[in-house]
Amino acid sequence: MPMAAADVSPDTAIEFARRAEQAGADSVWSLDRLVFENYDPLITLAVVAGATQRVRLGTSVLLASLRPPALLAKMIASLDQISGGRMTLGIGVGSRPDDFAAAEVPFEHRGTRAEEVVSILRLAWSGAPVRFEGRFFNIDVGPVGPRPAQSHLPIWFGGSADSALRRVGRIADGYIGGSGGGAPGFRTTWEKVQRAAEAAKRDPSTITPAALVYAAVDDDRDRAREQALSYRRHYYGSSRGTLDVEGAPVGTADDVVRVIHDYFAAGVEILIIGSPTADLAALDRLCNDVLPRLDR
Repeated sequence: MPMAAADVSPDTAIEFARRAEQAGADSVWSLDRLVFENYDPLITLAVVAGATQRVRLGTSVLLASLRPPALLAKMIASLDQISGGRMTLGIGVGSRPDDFAAAEVPFEHRGTRAEEVVSILRLAWSGAPVRFEGRFFNIDVGPVGPRPAQSHLPIWFGGSADSALRRVGRIADGYIGGSGGGAPGFRTTWEKVQRAAEAAKRDPSTITPAALVYAAVDDDRDRAREQALSYRRHYYGSSRGTLDVEGAPVGTADDVVRVIHDYFAAGVEILIIGSPTADLAALDRLCNDVLPRLDR
């Protein structure tokens, strides 16, 4: 769902989610930022839960460390109950200091902090008293309900740094790769995750490989490219260096289908396709001209 697009509106999430579900999509996702004009992802997903019936709900990715872990456990479990067990929690450790400054959370050691958050979430969702002593959190209270509807609510992690990939291999149920480096870049990072899982004595096949890419479908390749670049300028500004979209699913429907199949060939099982605009015509083009051709 294009919750960070310049043309987002209050009904964007509901309209996108309903149409995606009708088109047969597996899941719908919302991003998380604090110092930006996007809607809160968990409130957004709560609204979407009531407007859909089948499609899974996910965060790609939630800055979990910005929220008190016991409170977050209650919010995610509530979402899972309300949606009938459709929640996937995608977590990112964050890369923008201003988000942490606004929440008055230290930017340093954010990866280790996020790991403690995951431990507390799992403990709270077990129904046991929440007794945890860590480097960043010390909690000693009774059970924090409700428990999720799912017996094991999946927690996925994003990231591309070696430390992030090792974390995925150790503790995550899934991995959300980015679009940097295109499909070959995903193949490389996914291989690192698999090696990290083996080093942690885990079966790599128990980790779901996913990727987030932004697609722009237009018969005019230059217009599609400009739409994708415009979104990146709006969302990233100058903080991410080059704004090139080389290797992204941008261009004609044939171009987009080809790139998406490259991601599947690189090992992706769940592809999260973002839209650079909240214009429903862009979603319709994706659903009508691309999705029916993604038979694996």
